[in-house]
Amino acid sequence: MRITWLPSEDVPAATLVRLVGELTGSTDGVSIVRACRGCGSDRHGKPQVVVPPGSPGVHLSLSRSGGRTVVAVTDAGPVGVDLERLHADTSDDLVAWVRAESLVKATGHGLTIDPTTLDVPHRTLDLDAPDGFVAAVTVLTGPA
Repeated sequence: MRITWLPSEDVPAATLVRLVGELTGSTDGVSIVRACRGCGSDRHGKPQVVVPPGSPGVHLSLSRSGGRTVVAVTDAGPVGVDLERLHADTSDDLVAWVRAESLVKATGHGLTIDPTTLDVPHRTLDLDAPDGFVAAVTVLTGPA
């Protein structure tokens, strides 16, 4: 898995394709599309990596907060990453929230469901985020 921190909230699709190429060794035939799990729209929803037929699957997630972006790219399974900026009144609940949001992003549900209702095999790791931020990544280890 590759975790990349970017200093901007604006991340062009070409940058995401490049990050996929850094993991797989090639960007030939790779594209990024969006697909909303609920309505099927291509204007929002979890980014999906499209690779040429016969290529191993690659999964991608990104999160933006406070002028920063974190991108997770992996071939281990569906992935979700969340990033939140710390504020003066931030509580310990923010860490739990970031972990939960990374899970619902990995399943593709996003905030359309209550994370506590999910019972899917997964692994969640807290990330070593830049100062002033908290972040976590989740990889699904079984069917969502």
